[in-house]
Amino acid sequence: MLTLAPFAFAHPTGNMITVGDHVLWSYINPINDPDHHACIMIWEKNSEPKVFLQSEYSATDYMLYNDQDDIYIIERRHQETTQSFEFRLLKATIDRKVEVIWDWSKDEWRIGEGGFFMLSDNQMIFGKYPEIYSLRKYGRPQKYFDIGRSIRRIRAVENNLILLLGENACYLTRQDGSIVKQWNQLIDEKIKDAPLNRNQIFDVDYKKGNLLIAYWGKRSFEWIDKSGERQTLIQQSEPLTPHWVALWNNNKLLFSSELIFDGSTPQPRLILMDNTGKSNVIWN
Repeated sequence: MLTLAPFAFAHPTGNMITVGDHVLWSYINPINDPDHHACIMIWEKNSEPKVFLQSEYSATDYMLYNDQDDIYIIERRHQETTQSFEFRLLKATIDRKVEVIWDWSKDEWRIGEGGFFMLSDNQMIFGKYPEIYSLRKYGRPQKYFDIGRSIRRIRAVENNLILLLGENACYLTRQDGSIVKQWNQLIDEKIKDAPLNRNQIFDVDYKKGNLLIAYWGKRSFEWIDKSGERQTLIQQSEPLTPHWVALWNNNKLLFSSELIFDGSTPQPRLILMDNTGKSNVIWN
């Protein structure tokens, strides 16, 4: 989503998930690696973040989804000789060796970049603007359902529901695409100084009627409670830019990075906010 002119400036493509007592997110290791070797970081309370998985390939990214304790990982690599992408699907748990369940295939769709989840080990659902697709192992993508709106990102949430991020709205749907709840007018049209001139929502998460938002264009993390009341949790300033969010028990995980545009990897900042509003930086 933020990759410009192959890796001259590349923010790690990916997302953040929670698995039991652990938080996992994708990045690059080492952070300023010019060859862009992707990694997955892992953290639990009262510890320091560490590398959970390191890609052996350059020009890679990881995208994550978990079904209870099972962690599904899309690994994508860029083939410079052919200027094309390939992906494979890995499966792991926190304490079990990672296994390959789909081997390398050509990736013409940038699969996983707009979010994904698994219906089984042999079928995934992924978002690719502006649609939602179903993909069977080594098959071709087919439309999963159409809600009549352009979709930027998808996320599996509680009770087998799907959270869909649109242009200026968010939709909570069932697996057949029927809308359970929606949030409209998420974007403040008065914003004039959005990073890269993109006044957009970057990521959302949902739990028990509440919506957590990473608002890229406003450099803020925001919260809409079940009654519809909206508040700014953290207002950041340049160069910090919100990227990913995740709800974790009664906590909020808020991930941003410093976009400097000097050719280096954006420096990350991950904040844990508890239910009292107290926040701590856990990776910086």
